[in-house]
Amino acid sequence: MSSEYTLRAMLTPDPPHDLDKPAFIENDRQFTYREFIERTRRMGNALLGFGLQKGDRVAILSKNSIENAESYFSIPNAGLVLVMLNFRLAMPEVETILDDAQASVLMVHEEYLDQIEQIRPRLSFVKHFILFGNQSKLREGWHDYEALMEQSSPQAPPVEVADDDLAALMYTSGTTGSPKGCMVLHSNFHHVGRAQTVELRTTRDDVALIPAPLFHAAGMVILMDAVYNGATTLIMPNWDLDAFLQLVEKYKVTLGVLATPMLAFLTDYPGADRYDLSSLKSVLFAGAPVTPVVFEKAIERFGNVFVHGYGTTETVGTVSNLRVDQIGEALAQGRKEILGSCGKSYPNMEPQVVDDDGNPVPAGGVGDVRVRGQGVTAGYWNKKRETESAYKNGWYYTGDQCRVDEYGFMYIVGRKKEMIITGAENVYPAEVESVLYKHPAVGQAAVVGMKDDKWGEIVTAFIVKRPDSEITQDELKTFCRKEIAGYKIPKKILFVDSLPMSPSGKILKYKLKEEAAA
Repeated sequence: MSSEYTLRAMLTPDPPHDLDKPAFIENDRQFTYREFIERTRRMGNALLGFGLQKGDRVAILSKNSIENAESYFSIPNAGLVLVMLNFRLAMPEVETILDDAQASVLMVHEEYLDQIEQIRPRLSFVKHFILFGNQSKLREGWHDYEALMEQSSPQAPPVEVADDDLAALMYTSGTTGSPKGCMVLHSNFHHVGRAQTVELRTTRDDVALIPAPLFHAAGMVILMDAVYNGATTLIMPNWDLDAFLQLVEKYKVTLGVLATPMLAFLTDYPGADRYDLSSLKSVLFAGAPVTPVVFEKAIERFGNVFVHGYGTTETVGTVSNLRVDQIGEALAQGRKEILGSCGKSYPNMEPQVVDDDGNPVPAGGVGDVRVRGQGVTAGYWNKKRETESAYKNGWYYTGDQCRVDEYGFMYIVGRKKEMIITGAENVYPAEVESVLYKHPAVGQAAVVGMKDDKWGEIVTAFIVKRPDSEITQDELKTFCRKEIAGYKIPKKILFVDSLPMSPSGKILKYKLKEEAAA
């Protein structure tokens, strides 16, 4: 296959980027495009200098940083495969993903050094450890990120990369909680840059701001968009409302990306009025459906600048978009219901809402969402059965259910599977339930997602205690915190005498939702 749509091609476009323009800014650090491109080449050559072969996996564990952004290019452009780890995971979960990917190299920010050292004896397959951040924290057996760069060649790595080469494994959880690595090709990432350029009307003059995690599709799509166009990108290591607003005002930010709960926090924040946000033209939000009430308040307060994106890891975040021009036209016609929609298809993507026989549903009907196109990834890493179940005849079946209106706009109404989307993160009830069942006081457990204006959904657990056992909400949450990421821990725990059951013994979760809503 050709090399026209690789990540390497994004760094050498025609016409070329302005090499003396800032590519990335993070706090008091910044690099021009000239420096950024050279750094990615140097790190790629450093990794190859370890003896790595094309296709070997390199993982990185860090909050948002310039190093995260560089890794999206330095690793794949050396013919290697990026594994971007979710820094919110508990260490046993990180270990599971590293083992599944069989990562040969692990890059770690100093903040996570101690945690990795605790599990390092079980990471025998990791041959090289690289630390970035404070050099004084470097330990025996670790390489320094910047020192490796200085010692390596600034020339393009001597490896051929093609459009259909594997670029990354982006991990999502399966319905049973087992992690699945979506196989992202170079052409998938290149598609994101091109598609977002059309959807957000990005140019080299834009300034982008990324507070959403770069391990997540939401953060990644704006990164690809900005680099594709040679725009400047501001990187926020942590989500902070005032810091976000200060950066928008200081740098005249035009593009942004928010996880859906961030939009709700921003809309409700009284202090936002202290800042000049008039430069904003397109702010993408994604990760969970938004309530129309929140969306309307956001537009009333900040103007029609918000774009609602719908996607999955398996589609590198690109299924459909509700663009500002579509919103403006609908609102001018009095169609406020548009604010509950996730829009229409991305460029070079074809979503369909179909019935059980694969026939498109008529306007007003509800069906399953399937999608095909240049953003669909190549399946799940080392999971043939799961791949065959979700990827069929060129289509990826999302598991989401949608309604389509008379104008062709899609509205997510639910999911066939019981996945919960909370704070733009996917949580599967079976995974949380398996942890709850480990506590000796828990006799039965059922986990559901309940609607929430800020988080999209909150993880809610129903617990039947064992006879003569006592446990409090706080004690159960503390117990869970040792096993799973914080966002997976139930925000609400309800103790009940029994769980509703079907004649076959299946817990009727819809009845639990009704009970919780009441």
